[in-house]
Amino acid sequence: MQHADQVAYLERMLGMVRNNTRDDGPGLSHTPVETYYDADRFRREVDLLFRRHPIVVGFSSQLRRAGDFVTHDHTGQPILVTRGTDGLLRAFLNVCRHRGATVEPKACGANKRAFVCAYHGWSYDLTGRLVGITDGAMFGDVDRAAYGLRRLKVAEKHGLVWVVPTALANGEDAGFDIDAYLEPLGADLSGWDMQGWELHNSQPIRPRMNWKLVIDTFLELYHFRYLHPGTVYPLFLDNVATYERMGSHMRWAAAKRTLTEIEGQPTESWRIRDHAIVFYQLFPNTVLTYTQDHCGVFTSFPVTPDESVMQFSVLVPPEEKAQKPESYWKKNVDFFATALVEDFGIGETIQRNFRSGANREQTFGKFEKALGWYHEEVERAVLSSPPHA
Repeated sequence: MQHADQVAYLERMLGMVRNNTRDDGPGLSHTPVETYYDADRFRREVDLLFRRHPIVVGFSSQLRRAGDFVTHDHTGQPILVTRGTDGLLRAFLNVCRHRGATVEPKACGANKRAFVCAYHGWSYDLTGRLVGITDGAMFGDVDRAAYGLRRLKVAEKHGLVWVVPTALANGEDAGFDIDAYLEPLGADLSGWDMQGWELHNSQPIRPRMNWKLVIDTFLELYHFRYLHPGTVYPLFLDNVATYERMGSHMRWAAAKRTLTEIEGQPTESWRIRDHAIVFYQLFPNTVLTYTQDHCGVFTSFPVTPDESVMQFSVLVPPEEKAQKPESYWKKNVDFFATALVEDFGIGETIQRNFRSGANREQTFGKFEKALGWYHEEVERAVLSSPPHA
């Protein structure tokens, strides 16, 4: 985040404290409750948002050297990403072209020279080429060039790895312009300089909630005083945050109780991470949270209309990791995990209550405008022609 933007956000939040105001939108907004459980709507979201849009599936720190790989199944597509000996990152459907078995069963690994299917031993090199057919002389004629792993579009930027989870046609370019997709967040994300950050922790959480309801929990602070009185609320000013819509994405900051300490200090010394957490919502399903010394990455994926899986990961600058003991980082992870248990506990009751008939729509207040923005973007994406990244 550029320093001028940091100062602007901090000044806006200081103004809210002085005047007891909020970062209001023009009025209330709404979204129908059916969008959280309707089966046809769910299928359309999966087919468009989780097949045609770039999705964060891994991190640069997992894929630094030739032979490093990660697999990912949460989009509903089996994905394999690996670094080649030429330094290029490639992504494939993790499916053997012989009989459809999973080629690489492990979640991640290193020093791979080839991926070998456990079913019949067909093997593929790091570029996805079919290089080995067991008993090949007797198997029959196979055009190996046509039986390589099916490729996916992949991009790496800001320490994150994106994949578009739809198989490419033969000869179709596997690259895409991630800078164009992320605009206008590019300068912000470059400023955090996460390319060298290390993955400290990654764990799946499986709430009985629609995947969008998981994202909703990150888009407002209104609930902190009531739901998190013993966890996150003591760290933050009550519902003091500033929000900004940035293309299909969002950026916002939540003020810590230390915010007023900068009153009277020169703005040149202001550093937003000392007095706020900075959030980014990367459309459609990722939230980044920047604190003083690490970044939380929360990616929400659909399982059924009423279930999801959220991957909770923590990225840490290597210099910060070296300076602090493991107990410090464990405490941070446990703190976030406890707050998520609180969020998802109430969220599961909301999901169950959607079908009660009590409400036809979710109502978002003026200072909950980020929720309205998010659901507008989802609606626009679902109703329009999907962008091929």
